[in-house]
Amino acid sequence: MVLVFGGAYNGKSEFVKEKFNITEDDMFYCKGDKIDFSKKVICGFHKFTYDNVLKNINSLDYIKDNINLFEDKIIICDEISSGIVPLKKEDRIWREETGKCLQYLSKKSSVIYRVFCGIPTIIKD
Repeated sequence: MVLVFGGAYNGKSEFVKEKFNITEDDMFYCKGDKIDFSKKVICGFHKFTYDNVLKNINSLDYIKDNINLFEDKIIICDEISSGIVPLKKEDRIWREETGKCLQYLSKKSSVIYRVFCGIPTIIKD
């Protein structure tokens, strides 16, 4: 598993496409509480966790129950833990839940990249 995270609009998807020779057909863009595991890349993982928070679904439990499906994937997630603490309760819960998921995925990932302004930094290899 490869984890790629960084701020919004910092070039994570473009980095993944170039580094791993990925096409649009290989990418699944999260829009709800379901993940298409037939794709090589899971993009927008933070949107998946947000939808789960709104539906009172525990994302970390879902990941742990399906970790074998994540093993050969590249996961792209926006970094949402920086900045001021959100005012809305569900946004605070989302931030915490996403952080827990990223911690777990980080332990399971063989490689982790942080992308800032289009520049990747290897966090774990």
